[in-house]
Amino acid sequence: MSDALDSLMARYQEQVEPLVTEYVEEWQSPIYQQPIDDDNVNWLPCRQQPALDFEALESALEVSFHSSVKTFYGRWYAGDLKVEFRQDDEQHPISLLQVQGPEDAERLLQNLTGHVLMKRKLKQPITVFIGLAEEADDLLISIDNDSGEIGLEWIGKTQHQCLSSNLDEFLQQCSPISGENH
Repeated sequence: MSDALDSLMARYQEQVEPLVTEYVEEWQSPIYQQPIDDDNVNWLPCRQQPALDFEALESALEVSFHSSVKTFYGRWYAGDLKVEFRQDDEQHPISLLQVQGPEDAERLLQNLTGHVLMKRKLKQPITVFIGLAEEADDLLISIDNDSGEIGLEWIGKTQHQCLSSNLDEFLQQCSPISGENH
């Protein structure tokens, strides 16, 4: 799994210039490079050392997250990745969510808690969001926590379209979109 993510990150750095993300003043993000203005900053990906730890959240929620979730969110600190996912003759522009640093990781874990609790309340299979479709603000790219399948789901609904059987395959079908990186 990490090879496909590493490959996408390398392709992203090669094909998208400059790398720009939102600047959050309160964060000491290791990805931040040169400020562009008050709201944006150049960034470079940075390997997480140590990787984001899901153990406390898994214990609190009494759930084990799929290994692909842990790989996706626990390998890199980076800005969100604007990519195009290609499936058959369809192209889906999406934003793959990334963790910018330790403070953002805490925010992610809080958001995942809310997402899992919502899924339980709605009696739906647990999924974990990893991205947003550009076509609609409430259309998520998610990992099915049981199977590891990547799919589309509307917020508050179950996955309605399978995009890929696993994260590796999904990431291999993603191409960086240059010029639209923030």
